[in-house]
Amino acid sequence: MSSISGAASTARAVKEEFTGKNVTFMAGSIAYNAFVSLVPLLVLLLLAATILGGSLDQRILTLIERNAPSAVANVIGTMIEGSGGTAGAGAVGLVTLVWGTLKIFRGLDTAFSEIYETTSENGLTEQIKDGLVVFAALVVAIVATAAVTAVFGAFSEVVPFLGLVTPLVLVLGLVLAFLPMYYFFPDADVQVREILPGTVFAAVGWAALQALFQVYLATTGKTDPNDVLTGIVILVTWLYFSGIVLLLGAVLNAVTGDHATGEPGGIGADSGFDDATGVETPRDV
Repeated sequence: MSSISGAASTARAVKEEFTGKNVTFMAGSIAYNAFVSLVPLLVLLLLAATILGGSLDQRILTLIERNAPSAVANVIGTMIEGSGGTAGAGAVGLVTLVWGTLKIFRGLDTAFSEIYETTSENGLTEQIKDGLVVFAALVVAIVATAAVTAVFGAFSEVVPFLGLVTPLVLVLGLVLAFLPMYYFFPDADVQVREILPGTVFAAVGWAALQALFQVYLATTGKTDPNDVLTGIVILVTWLYFSGIVLLLGAVLNAVTGDHATGEPGGIGADSGFDDATGVETPRDV
């Protein structure tokens, strides 16, 4: 009974932190910057694959078409083709990718500071190190999601009970991918055991989102491939909910690790934003 009461108390605290710290707004910002960075990343990946040869670029495009709803795959394919595949496109893509990625890192750093109620500012070197760790973790997460889904689609009818094992492997891979992010990004003393609840939650949440994506793919296979607007909306929505899941995992870790007091903290404490009036007041200079 006490464990049920404790779980209910934790759930209430997480809900209060989630609503009080503007998590949905921060997730929206992260989703936008992730969308801006996505296509340049794919363009650079395809350019590298073209250089390596062996029709690797075609296999990457096939993987995108197989694992994304038709409208989303069409959006990505159209934007990639529009880049021209030239060195100039690669240079522009690299600049856009770096800019968007840095914005994602800053957004995540701001979000974690708000959630963990920390006010210390990292130096440039520390930000770059944390950013590289998070970037590597997210790339691993995306590759793991796509790879496991591809394996599931290729062998689900051949290997018995593969459908029961694949989700567990996917969740385990996502847990390993997310651990560095939840360990390095909070500007607070954390232990690995403290960040496991939020990490597991985020991994299960991402796996669930991927499953929903596949359900959408199965039920809308005949969607008009030229419906670019629908593809953009779906893609941004998926990125948005992915950001919410990641930040909700951070909120869970902050609550269970006693790093959250229920009051505005971190960047929010110094922003001059009044939650009651919705007005931002000037700060002293």
